[in-house]
Amino acid sequence: MVFRQCSIAGKVYHGDTDVEEESRHPSGITSGKASTSTSQTLTIPASSSSSSSSTAASTSSSPPVVADKPSVATDPATMLPPRSATRFVSHSLTDDLRAAGHASDPARARTLNGFFTVLALCHTVLTGTDPETGALEYKAQSPDEAALVQAAADVGYVFRGREVDVLSLQTPFSEDDGKGTRIERYRLLNILEFTSARKRMSVVVRKMDEDDGRVFLLCKGADNVIFERLKEGGGGEGEEREETERHLGEFASEGLRTLTLAYKVIPEEEYEEWSERYHEATVAMEGREEKIEAVSDELERDLRLLGATAIEDRLQDGVPETIADLKRAGIKIWVATGDKLETAIAIGHSTNLIGRESNIIVIRGDSGGRPVYQQMAHAAEEFFPEANLLPSDVDYPPPRYSTSSRTDYQLRRINTGLSSIVGSNNGERPGGFVLVIDGSALEHALADDEHKSLLLRLATLCEGVVCCRVSPLQKALIVRLVKNGLGVMTLAIGDGANDVSMIQSADVGVGISGEEGLQAVNSSDYAIAQFRFLKRLLLVHGHWSYARNGNMILNFFYKNIVCIGVLWWFQIYCGWSSNYAFEYTFLLFWNSFWTIAPVIAIGIFDRIVDAHVLMDLPELYRYGREGRWFGLKWFTVYMLDAVFQSAIIFFLILYAYFSPSARTDGWQVALNEFSTTMVFSAVLAANLFNGLNTNVWTGWVFFAVFLGIVLILLYTAVYASISPGWFVTPMYGYNHFLWPSAYFWLCLPLTVCLALAPRYIAKAWKFGFSPDDIDIMRYIGKTEPERDIAKDAYISTSSSTRQFARPSSSRRTSHTSLASERPPRPSFDPRNGSRTDMSTGMRSVHRGFDFSMEEGGVAMQRIQTNLSERRESSRNLAATTKQNTNGNRRRGTLRHVFSVRRGFLRKKPSTSDGR
Repeated sequence: MVFRQCSIAGKVYHGDTDVEEESRHPSGITSGKASTSTSQTLTIPASSSSSSSSTAASTSSSPPVVADKPSVATDPATMLPPRSATRFVSHSLTDDLRAAGHASDPARARTLNGFFTVLALCHTVLTGTDPETGALEYKAQSPDEAALVQAAADVGYVFRGREVDVLSLQTPFSEDDGKGTRIERYRLLNILEFTSARKRMSVVVRKMDEDDGRVFLLCKGADNVIFERLKEGGGGEGEEREETERHLGEFASEGLRTLTLAYKVIPEEEYEEWSERYHEATVAMEGREEKIEAVSDELERDLRLLGATAIEDRLQDGVPETIADLKRAGIKIWVATGDKLETAIAIGHSTNLIGRESNIIVIRGDSGGRPVYQQMAHAAEEFFPEANLLPSDVDYPPPRYSTSSRTDYQLRRINTGLSSIVGSNNGERPGGFVLVIDGSALEHALADDEHKSLLLRLATLCEGVVCCRVSPLQKALIVRLVKNGLGVMTLAIGDGANDVSMIQSADVGVGISGEEGLQAVNSSDYAIAQFRFLKRLLLVHGHWSYARNGNMILNFFYKNIVCIGVLWWFQIYCGWSSNYAFEYTFLLFWNSFWTIAPVIAIGIFDRIVDAHVLMDLPELYRYGREGRWFGLKWFTVYMLDAVFQSAIIFFLILYAYFSPSARTDGWQVALNEFSTTMVFSAVLAANLFNGLNTNVWTGWVFFAVFLGIVLILLYTAVYASISPGWFVTPMYGYNHFLWPSAYFWLCLPLTVCLALAPRYIAKAWKFGFSPDDIDIMRYIGKTEPERDIAKDAYISTSSSTRQFARPSSSRRTSHTSLASERPPRPSFDPRNGSRTDMSTGMRSVHRGFDFSMEEGGVAMQRIQTNLSERRESSRNLAATTKQNTNGNRRRGTLRHVFSVRRGFLRKKPSTSDGR
């Protein structure tokens, strides 16, 4: 998370992360990555000792005071973890903060001071000290909270920590307390915590100042939630609010995640009454959460707008390439996010989920337009008329707009300067369709089976689906809808606590261990460090695992049917008496020693093709998606093969030993003599057949295939040599008849070759005359290991070489290994990918919002418990404060809210040199 921009009182401040910031502004309020030997200062006029003196009098001879600006270079710095250590620097903000101390614009000074005060205090961030550098560290539940607090510190509003319920804040406008520090202290009274339903967070604080002990409500949250709670007739209702809304739209169109800040001054009597109701709600035995929400909503009214922030949620390395390759692999990608619609679309473009030529279908709820079902039905009729998604008797009202009204609407957007996101050929672009649906629309779409069915049919015809502004519960419901409605395998991946329910609902859950904590990892089946590792997890390890397990299961059943088949054929000649043809120990050790190693080797070491080939050609993943490695067809083939081989082994050896005599002494052959030959033949055939079905022969595979053969040879030799003096065995003495027998040495190669011939001939014919992409890649990997598969797969080659991948005009032909040859990815252009809002039939602008925090987290519970325990003492302290300050407390007018010190608002005295 990186703090990029902010809008304060209708003015946008853009961040600049240039490390040479100090060289261009040596004396301003800067917070770049300054040299450790550089001191950054701010010249501010001293405050008057008399609070009643006029501004004119104070400008006559007040000397300047140099106030150190907290930074990495001077004061013990504030810092984030190395991965999030990007600082926020703005030239215009530096100038405005400097001017705020010169009383040139008191109203703007109060707004700037209030904006960064809210950033620095409205949070649950903890502070710590780096043991090596002594720098102040911020530790937050979510990286966006840390980025907001860090941004405030970068411009001089340094959150110094919390001691019990006292918040310490250092600002450029704070007066020196006589100890060389400029600290303001606030008492934390209440925390109205963030939830996915509230989409906002507030803190109630009291300023611990002899002259100013007012109670403030500091709030941050989604723009729509904050705007509907602003004070009517002011507080952002005019031009300032319109400018802020316009800036929010610009931030969101750049893919930034936005947040809106507001505040409120609470009269003492009003707070006392509200505090009693809030306490009653927190101790209620029934409906506690609903009562707390209702009481909190009472206080979070008549707010004053301060501005908005824009945070860049930086993509991890390889995210766009990973998503593009997963799409090439034929994997349907659904995104469920808490961001607003515009931000979700922008992120979809930057991650390659939404292509440059994609058509975007927008389904919105609670928008004042058509109902959700009618929006989906109209989208189905307009964009997929041949799919017959709707029943023939369905009847929904016609669109509420006409072609002429659509044109007029677009012209009005052009006049407002927002026409850059309007496309004229929606539905005709070659890039396919992407469905975007918001959380309020999902509430209706997931309400009954009729809505679910239409949503599912419409979504399956789109290349991707983006669900924005969804709650954690809705994420889980989306996964269940796909899993149960389509009967497919689902995988859910997330990195935060709000993704836990979604991860647990999917067939396979993947958690990313990162800055969001370990809640997702602890609830998942697999844990990865970065999103790009998902490509290798699925395309390589997932494909290998499926092929290995499918092949292993088939071969395991096969080898048992070979053994059982020989025993079953023997029943014909023993009157179906269930007598064993084999000596019992041979049967006992069949799955323990003779044939277990090859199937284990298949399940562990086999791979259908090398890893780099699967990474270079994601299209090969379709063999796994289509179930090519396991199914009823292959099971039947293996079972028929096993029956055929058991018949060859039994009947050929049986009739070979039916000659007058197989012995040189003319005596008749005993049962165990020829059945032992069958055992040897069956073990050889089963192990070599497993080896024949292994795609890669490594040293371990050789060892596994021949281990059982060697063991049965050694076992038979030793077992037949044990004399009755040790213990009685039915095999004693057979060494004299088995090994010298010509029938034994003739039957083994003959039966094995005949048994394996059908499978060998089938594999040879397929590889030579009907190879698939996997076979061709194996051949190329063997004969041309140096060949660049990622590049040559989609280029027409000579007639002697088959073009092994299906060409596609929309397929991305480059690969990560060819990053040096790939042209730079263009920046996001909102016009790429036209968009149709099915609610109104028009195009509209929406803004992104993100405020991720673990709901009901440990840190929040600890703070709330601490506040509850000291409630009575706080009430007593508040009563004392009220009594002491009743006579000299400032009036609770809006003019004094977040105002800077009176001395700082005076004009800077002139000097002899005119500066």
